[in-house]
Amino acid sequence: VDRMKGVERKGEPREGTKAFAAIDLKNYTNRVFSMYGGDQKRVTLRFINPLLDTAIERFGTTTASYKKVDDKHFTVEANVEISDQFFGWILGFSNRVKLLEPLSVKEQFAAYIDKIRVMY
Repeated sequence: VDRMKGVERKGEPREGTKAFAAIDLKNYTNRVFSMYGGDQKRVTLRFINPLLDTAIERFGTTTASYKKVDDKHFTVEANVEISDQFFGWILGFSNRVKLLEPLSVKEQFAAYIDKIRVMY
């Protein structure tokens, strides 16, 4: 919307009203990163304890599950749409977050890191 020019209101009913009503917007925003979607997967991430509020803000509490690992870490199982933006989000936490499962997503993440590494 921020790049659209010459937008005019026509006074006609909006298209896609039924499709929009069927979207669970809260669930959608918890699993999609920066509006870039991909294949939806259930992932497990290990965080350091000080990032609990950050994890809850990102994934919510209705479809994600949280578990204490030890005195310093917890895990989150959540549905996410796998994308470069999701991987970039993880990288932003450096060694404070680790992608644990599933193996296929870990392999995609490693390939993403390798793609960046070869540039440098």
